[in-house]
Amino acid sequence: MFLTTEKPRQPQWVAWSWERLFHEHAIALGQALDNSTLTTYGSHLQSYLTFCKLHDFPLEPTPDMLSFYVVFMAHHIKPNSVSQYLSGIVSSLEPHFPNVREVRNGLLVTRMLTGMRKLRGFTGITRKRALTEDDLLVVLTKFTSHNLDDLLMVAIIFTGFHALMRLGEMMESDNDAKWSFLKTILHHTVVLSLASFSFILPKHKADWLFEENTVMVEA
Repeated sequence: MFLTTEKPRQPQWVAWSWERLFHEHAIALGQALDNSTLTTYGSHLQSYLTFCKLHDFPLEPTPDMLSFYVVFMAHHIKPNSVSQYLSGIVSSLEPHFPNVREVRNGLLVTRMLTGMRKLRGFTGITRKRALTEDDLLVVLTKFTSHNLDDLLMVAIIFTGFHALMRLGEMMESDNDAKWSFLKTILHHTVVLSLASFSFILPKHKADWLFEENTVMVEA
């Protein structure tokens, strides 16, 4: 019991119904993971389910089961990617198997990942060549029409180059399951001047608190 000398001043909140509590609870829980993350995690879970079905294994994620999955998948994809797959599997299976995170972080699975990294080796990182100012000049000479799609493409390329933005921050995915209006740059946030233009990036990969960012490109 907490004893205080003064009577605390608490606002008089109106009680919610059970229906509203469950409704708001479901909405908040649904926003914990981004649409693109949910889609990716779903793909990871399908790979685990396919592995179990292919080898006639039970679905329960025991240390042996996850370690076998690591060995199998590391022969088809990069071992570092297998670790990312395990994150999606854990997130998807945790409501049904509450101890799956403990199993994933267990000694057998972590050592199996380490062993497969050594056996399969580092395959290197492949990236596309970075754009240069000469490339931008080529874009300007190639897209000379007044077609709206061409002009939009030029705007995206130049904005991404000068503002150091990712493609995912400037356009929508072809997969509509990954669309999120929370990440869409809105037209009314664009501000034009003779010396610069700016706009509001409402949500991006590193913005966990939805604080938004103002992107400005100066002449």
